Amino acid sequence: MKDINERELTDSMADDADEVVEIIEEQFDDALMVPCASCGGKMQYNPEGSNLKCSHCGSTRDIMAEQVQIVELCFESALKEDLSTWDEAEVQSFSCKNCGAEVIFEAHAQAKFCNYCGSSYISLHETQKTIPPHYLIPFKVDQQEAEVKFKQWIAKRWFAPSDLKKEYNNHQLLGTYVPYWTYDTHTYSYYTADRGDYYYVTRTRVVDGKTQTYQERRTRWTHVRGDYPRFFDDVLVRASNKVDDLMLKKIEPFNLSALVAYKPEYLSGFFAERYSISLEEGWTSGIRMVDDTLKSEVTRKIGGDQVRFLNIDTAYNAITYKHILLPIWLSSYQYKTKVYHFMVNGQTSLVHGDFPKSPWKIAGAILLTLTIILIIAYFVTQNGA
Repeated sequence: MKDINERELTDSMADDADEVVEIIEEQFDDALMVPCASCGGKMQYNPEGSNLKCSHCGSTRDIMAEQVQIVELCFESALKEDLSTWDEAEVQSFSCKNCGAEVIFEAHAQAKFCNYCGSSYISLHETQKTIPPHYLIPFKVDQQEAEVKFKQWIAKRWFAPSDLKKEYNNHQLLGTYVPYWTYDTHTYSYYTADRGDYYYVTRTRVVDGKTQTYQERRTRWTHVRGDYPRFFDDVLVRASNKVDDLMLKKIEPFNLSALVAYKPEYLSGFFAERYSISLEEGWTSGIRMVDDTLKSEVTRKIGGDQVRFLNIDTAYNAITYKHILLPIWLSSYQYKTKVYHFMVNGQTSLVHGDFPKSPWKIAGAILLTLTIILIIAYFVTQNGA
């Protein structure tokens, strides 16, 4: 009876998930759509052709991409001035009371479920002053290619259960523009440290009644100081706290030279998350990334064999920023009763995610490793005898 109840519960969960996904997909079809001039159908951004394509008649329309020079904006001014916002005539947003995500939609669309967690506890978000995106990288990987790349990726996970590889069924694959900040800064660092250089002295010792000479390593320490100017370009910081940062790192890098000026047409048929990490909070993370780089580079500059008591005092000058959107396919799938998430880089098709591990395959790998160790030990013992 227990097995039957668990099976019924699992089937019920799957049915509920499918129902939510169907509703999400219906809303997805209405999100930031552009009407077709030929038939009145819905045009979506087409990654393959880098244009808009009608889902009904197949008509296409080019997006007039502006050849603009990337402009960096003053960080200090942004903190002091009244911030602008997305064009409220084009978009609106809802906030999810369950996971906190705020997602951008076409101004007249009605959202009922959160596309991040499927929760119905959502509400329209009142207009607030936030920095609109300045640039984005358009999707280059379409949904079909993202699906193929995931199947290829999961097929190479040796510890994944065999039935998952054969019967994988994706529940939702949503193209989402994830917000990022980029920062530029001219840094000037003053450092002090002790540099250690190895040298060797000849020593003697008596072993089994015999005198032997050997080289003893020692360290000569020298106090050093100096300065280190450096320019940092496009320090990339995630502006969303709704997605897994470690998973995002696994699908990087993005080629930021492909940035184009933001246009709402690029979002047609896709989602865009409003940033949940502020410009100032993002720079706090940016400072840590800059400091880590400076520590490595100053250590290399000092040279020697060891460095100790390193202290770096850094001034961050002429800080500038950009708000950009980067293309990512977000998805999840259910295996047995657990949900697993994965991402596909919408520019490069690089995949990373979670997957279940088969205990039988893990046990088999451990047994195989132990068997090999025992065989090697046996032959070493035999040769020694």
